[in-house]
Amino acid sequence: MASTKSDEPVVDPWVTCFLTGMVIRHLDSLPGIGDRIDYHRVIGVVEGFDHIRDPKVFLLDPNNWVPHVVLRELIHRSEEASGCKDVTYRAALAYFTSSDKREPTLMETIARYLDDVDTAVRCSGLWASAYSNYLRMQAFARPDEAHTLYVLVRFLPPVDPQIGNSLLVRGNIEGFSQLYPFVESASCEEQYSQLRLATIVAEFGEAYVLKPEGPRNAPTAWLIKEGKTGRTVATARTFGMEVEPAAGWEEGQAYAADRPASRSNEHLRALRIEQAGVLRAGSLEYVLHEGTIYDAPYTRYRFQWRERSAPEAVRWQAGSVPDRATKGVISRLLFDHLAGLQATQRRVLGIIIRNRELREENKHLREELYGATETGGLVGKSRPMQDLFGLVRSVAQSDVTVLITGETGTGKEQTARLIHQLSPRRAGRFLAINCGALAENLLESELFGHERGAFTGAVTQKKGKFEQANGGTLFLDEIGEISPAMQVKLLRVLQERELQRVGGHEDIKVDVRIIAATNQDLQALVAERKFRQDLFYRLNVFPLHIPPLWERVEDIPLIAQRLLDRHATTQKKAVKGLTGEALEVLVRYRWPGNIRELENVIERAVALAGPKTAMVGPDLLPPFIREAPETISARGFDDLMDRVEWPLIVQAVKNGHGLTGLIKRIEWALIRRAIKEHAGNKTAAARLLGRTYRWLRKVETERPGD
Repeated sequence: MASTKSDEPVVDPWVTCFLTGMVIRHLDSLPGIGDRIDYHRVIGVVEGFDHIRDPKVFLLDPNNWVPHVVLRELIHRSEEASGCKDVTYRAALAYFTSSDKREPTLMETIARYLDDVDTAVRCSGLWASAYSNYLRMQAFARPDEAHTLYVLVRFLPPVDPQIGNSLLVRGNIEGFSQLYPFVESASCEEQYSQLRLATIVAEFGEAYVLKPEGPRNAPTAWLIKEGKTGRTVATARTFGMEVEPAAGWEEGQAYAADRPASRSNEHLRALRIEQAGVLRAGSLEYVLHEGTIYDAPYTRYRFQWRERSAPEAVRWQAGSVPDRATKGVISRLLFDHLAGLQATQRRVLGIIIRNRELREENKHLREELYGATETGGLVGKSRPMQDLFGLVRSVAQSDVTVLITGETGTGKEQTARLIHQLSPRRAGRFLAINCGALAENLLESELFGHERGAFTGAVTQKKGKFEQANGGTLFLDEIGEISPAMQVKLLRVLQERELQRVGGHEDIKVDVRIIAATNQDLQALVAERKFRQDLFYRLNVFPLHIPPLWERVEDIPLIAQRLLDRHATTQKKAVKGLTGEALEVLVRYRWPGNIRELENVIERAVALAGPKTAMVGPDLLPPFIREAPETISARGFDDLMDRVEWPLIVQAVKNGHGLTGLIKRIEWALIRRAIKEHAGNKTAAARLLGRTYRWLRKVETERPGD
């Protein structure tokens, strides 16, 4: 445990399934507990393991390795299912107690071969490297203490040990001695712990908070309070741990917990429980004993054992066991061989995961390349769509921010993808996020990322969408749904092109093209002070409006055929097209859900089609589509005016103070109808009427009375 290695962080912490299997076997021994664990969810906390058909069997095989977060998730769910915070400690003890009922692992075989508790414990560094790539252990003895060893345990960053991790290590140290029939009893006393008090409190969610007392930069005391009542549950005070010599230890010194530091000696500040207390969450509880020390640089255990008297003691292969030096050499060779095999396995598994990630990335790239035509979202020969395609080709060559507006289901994301595909950033990633689908705190973490320990559950550092899309395009859907606080943070990124992760302090530069989309009227939201004006102008550099389907009815037959071909292939149906009557029904309907609604109707029709049905007729369309009233054409509107009784027109002219007043009333009626048809989007309504948003707002203020 040399100082040059102890502080070296581990990029990807992994752990052997020897430990996960230990926990699972204990859960299976508890009536009705093992069945409560969803092992697919346990192993699914990391990408790349969803291909494992039987995750429980995988986690039981000691030859397999998994990322450390899988063990953390298993511990968390085991505590919830069993109702015991020390379930991992019990699991370790139970595992070694049952060693005579199963085939021993290679680790147990080595321990038995050593035939000496002292030698086995002194090999703790080898044990740790065989179990994980982030755990460091070492043992040393004091000359005046027989059958006593001090075991030093350190979790390397980024692993922040939790209660279950610490108890699992302690259970292994204490439990393995049960392999030896000549050991009468053993105990493992924790003298101080690497566990951070903040981590312990965080394990109980919002039930408790940890508050500092004293100077802001160097608090001298800490209070653990109930989150709801504010009642103090326990207190801790800073504690100076004096450095003492540790003979035989590579670093040459250890921090003594059995005496306070003097002013003249080197020391380290930790936290010592001053007022004991109990933390509870349901049936789970953890006792903070008076005098217990946390936040130490590592954990130190005092391990003691007692051996039976001579006739009671039984040694392995008595009279034929090699001397201690020979056993030490052989055991080290076995450990080195085992570590080499496990390192190879970790590399192979890492390659498998990376290959899977590459396949997923290729899948996403194919979707980005062909997504526009596959979904039918950007199919059309109408004039509005041809104008849109021209604008898309123009804006794609620049790097300006684009704001896409349009009704729900018109294909805003497909338009954004097409811009990315035609742009110089096509080699970068295209990432999309629905801003309206996430709570504010989750959205902030998804966009900007977070540092390890930034909040409960943040077990590792995570890059946000802005960093992931660096060099590419980020699509912010439903931008009108973000909160005022998020608007401020997003504005800073757009202005400065830099961000800070949640819980971080470092400014991170990003090179991302932003495309935003909304079905709301952002100008109206700005006028109502619900959306920041400066952010609106940052987003609205190049506005693009996607016309709704009812404004380009000539595209409906083409889109419907594309959708029909795709769903017929997916469902393996023989359907080839739509009858003329069916197309008339589709063209007559107004499609408030636009292309998304049309796709649902086509998919339903294909599903209802018989195995030999070649053409989709009106009978396969939903009743509400078939029964929709016919729309009125421009010529039909003239006929409608001719059918209005003349006395009614005369009365309307008189009540409206002449023709000008009547025209204003008709104008206002059309404006209200346009706003309603565009779901309150006044910008889109004004565009339909060939006017501007400011004109519409002016008419609103001068509208005629009812």
